[in-house]
Amino acid sequence: MFEAASTRLVAAGHDAPLPLAAVIERGRSLPPAPLFVPGPDEDPIRLLIYTSGSTGTPKGAIQTERMLHRAWAGTVPIPDDVASIVVNYLPLSHVAGRSSLVETLRRGGISYFTAKSDLSALFEDIALARPTALLFVPRVCDMLFQEYQAELTRRAGEFTDREALDAAVKADLRERFVGGRLIQALYGSAPLSTELREFMRTCLDLPVLDGYGSTETGSVLLNTRVQRPPVLDIKLVDVPELGYFQTDSPYPRGELVLKSAALTPGYYRRPEVTAASFDSDGFYRTGDIMARTGPDQYVYVDRRNNVVKFAQGEFVALSRVEGVYLTHPLIRQIFVYGNSERAYLLAVIVPTEEALAREDIDSALTEALQQAAREAELNSYEIPRAFLVETEPFSLANGLLSDTRKNLPPRLKARYGDRLEALYEELARAQEGTVRALRDSGADRPVLETVRRAAQALLGSSAADARFTDLGGDSLSAVSFSTLLTEIFGVDVPVGTVLSPAGDLRALADHIEARLTSGTGRPTFAAVHGADSAVVHATDLTLDAFLDAETLTAAAQLPLPDGRTPRHVLLTGANGYLGRFMCLDWLERLTGSGGRLVCVVRGKDDADARSRLDRAFDTGDAQLLRRYRELADGRLDVLAGDIAAERLGLAEETWQRLAEEIDLIAHPAALVNHVLPYEQLFAPNVVGTAELIRLALTARIKQFVHLSTTAISTTLDETTDIRALIPERTLDDGYAAGYGTSKWASEVLLREAHTHYAVPVAVFRSDLILAHPHHTGQLNPADVLTRLLFSILATGLAPTSFYTHEDRAHFDGLPVDFTAEAVNTLGSQPTSTHRTYNAVNPHDDDISLDTFVTWLQEAGHPVQRLPHTDWSPRLETALRSLPEHRRRHSLLPLLHAFTTPQPPDPGSLAPAARFRTAVREAGIGTDKDIPHLSRELITKYATDLRARGLL
Repeated sequence: MFEAASTRLVAAGHDAPLPLAAVIERGRSLPPAPLFVPGPDEDPIRLLIYTSGSTGTPKGAIQTERMLHRAWAGTVPIPDDVASIVVNYLPLSHVAGRSSLVETLRRGGISYFTAKSDLSALFEDIALARPTALLFVPRVCDMLFQEYQAELTRRAGEFTDREALDAAVKADLRERFVGGRLIQALYGSAPLSTELREFMRTCLDLPVLDGYGSTETGSVLLNTRVQRPPVLDIKLVDVPELGYFQTDSPYPRGELVLKSAALTPGYYRRPEVTAASFDSDGFYRTGDIMARTGPDQYVYVDRRNNVVKFAQGEFVALSRVEGVYLTHPLIRQIFVYGNSERAYLLAVIVPTEEALAREDIDSALTEALQQAAREAELNSYEIPRAFLVETEPFSLANGLLSDTRKNLPPRLKARYGDRLEALYEELARAQEGTVRALRDSGADRPVLETVRRAAQALLGSSAADARFTDLGGDSLSAVSFSTLLTEIFGVDVPVGTVLSPAGDLRALADHIEARLTSGTGRPTFAAVHGADSAVVHATDLTLDAFLDAETLTAAAQLPLPDGRTPRHVLLTGANGYLGRFMCLDWLERLTGSGGRLVCVVRGKDDADARSRLDRAFDTGDAQLLRRYRELADGRLDVLAGDIAAERLGLAEETWQRLAEEIDLIAHPAALVNHVLPYEQLFAPNVVGTAELIRLALTARIKQFVHLSTTAISTTLDETTDIRALIPERTLDDGYAAGYGTSKWASEVLLREAHTHYAVPVAVFRSDLILAHPHHTGQLNPADVLTRLLFSILATGLAPTSFYTHEDRAHFDGLPVDFTAEAVNTLGSQPTSTHRTYNAVNPHDDDISLDTFVTWLQEAGHPVQRLPHTDWSPRLETALRSLPEHRRRHSLLPLLHAFTTPQPPDPGSLAPAARFRTAVREAGIGTDKDIPHLSRELITKYATDLRARGLL
């Protein structure tokens, strides 16, 4: 071989090398090399251990003589009275394999080495050696878990009791696979998912120690606690670009940096890498994101470079979600891939043998991903939308696994990156093509099929029995979905119907079919105001644009209310926030009168509607729930309906009965959304009010109580006709502009009803309706104050001030119990007039958002105040890193309203003299006056948010 090589070199024009024998012979004649003797203070290099290369090119971490001396002193405790018998399957080129061997030999134990490097005979070797201690890496845990799942399936026929089957399989695995005498188990090199960690504990029937360290640092944590020695100093540093801060709540988070007696001094002949790995104070940057959960206690979050930030701002810790999916019996290995320019994940999946045997492997793996995600409560954007199926496992041989069997992301990206990026492009083209096809021919297909295909195209999921929001949809994507369905079928599909918590895709399809079958046109924004109108006029909003001529002609001859106190009341939105307390208050008022309260609530049927109303009172306050049930007995009727539907979606017989019996209509229901435009709120809010006016004008004239909003304008007086005060409105995308316009339109319609048909009307323009001062969990999670306080408490961040300067400031809002009592008391007073009340908090009391933050701090909540310019971006980053179920309750959808400080107002801008006088005359509230906001009310928000599981 050497001769052949020499010949080739000569032929290529190079000098021929000496034969190996000649080199050896020449070496024999040389004097011996001098023995290296270090200086008295020198700590010479004795060993190079190369990192796994999981984040790039392997680097030689230096180990000095003193470090090796310390290694033999031992770090992991093992009972001295038990023989140390281990199976070493990790290569000695890796710190974990070396540490295991050193620890065993140091204690006079025995270390067995596996026969095959590919782990194919690992469990046979372990069974033969019967170790007393064993180090597990995640891949080995996965292998044991997959064997467990296979045994469950194989032995299922032996047992009728699932728990007995589970116990028998785990007992068998302990004996056959791990030798039956294991007394200590440790896992390390990478974190385990919660599910896999619990499986290992129960399968081995002993605590599994959680070790954290690295080639560079040695042992750092054991069961999340800092190991001193060898650690000398340890701390977190902020990672603002990923949303990790030491001010995070409930636990500080950031990159772990440390100093340790076991710490490498650097990388061999890699000075630039060494310099980048240490900060100016000599702390080693681990690259790991941790949360400090207690003194000297840290919990792993993810690798700093293994977090992807999506185009819409969400963060995904890739290795964490990979760990979740590996627990499913159909998934052998997985590589999850994200691109910051996209809004969803992709994956490469190596299926198990069971999955490969299935003909429907793609659908089976899709369901496997969704099932694992549900069980682990992953966010919808953490579920890969598509994947590549790979039949060749990731391995050492093909370079896709490290020597500790961890995924090597750089190698995986190099191998699959182009195909995954092509898959992104393919999915984008398919979405565009699907949408075009749906527009062209979707109306010719079954309605449910088209609705599901549209959901699949826009959201990547299409379960017929899933609500739109459960598929990952929000108010903005609902607009796109609503518009697409309207274009396909040619009938109005309101956003409110899409977002309805009482319906799913099947119910949405039923709604469309009903519209198609009825053939009757419903009032639409385009029909009333003109398509693409940029300005809407009060003169557009006449009753004949909404109601049929027959109803209006008959209404002119109907008897007016007789001036008696209402006994039969119809209430909308009773399961909403204000509505539930108006409901409770009305049930109190009707006690002993023989009257009844009828609530129209969305639901599949009356029973479902009643169940939704019952749940509104079930927030953890037993006294409230008990009181509601007592009052409801014999006084409450709940009907399934939709206020935007013709005749509220009720049967003709039911409609006619209500028209004859009801004395007063109370209408707090609305789709409250401060982001959607007026056109999308037209159906639920304007058409819905018109349908209730239809009821007020049928059989006999009825009193009408309407909840409006100061979002129409903060300077409206309480006496001027709204049609004269605001004859037109320009449509824009300002904060709550669409919602305010929809309420303005409703007020115009009610003015029309009073002017032309003498309907007695009471309009209440409220600002924010705040938490109940007493009942647990009763707050409005969707309103801006709840979102703001939750965001402050969840992140521990608040601005130095919300205001531009230090003049007296005021926050306008009223507790829900006071508002409900005021609306019901003043609204039910017998009258023939039209009355408007600005139901606001007018006090110039210097109680502001800044005051709320101070109260929370004084109550012991850790809140850091930052300059407003720093607070806003920090808050956004921190909120985007929250779990999805918490993030949806945050300020993110409304954050644009808080990007700059606002000028302070000393009191409410809306004049409230009529409202305050009426409150005092009627003796409403505990103080017989409009209440000030209190410290107790604001600090109760934290209690209520915690009761709801959000803090």
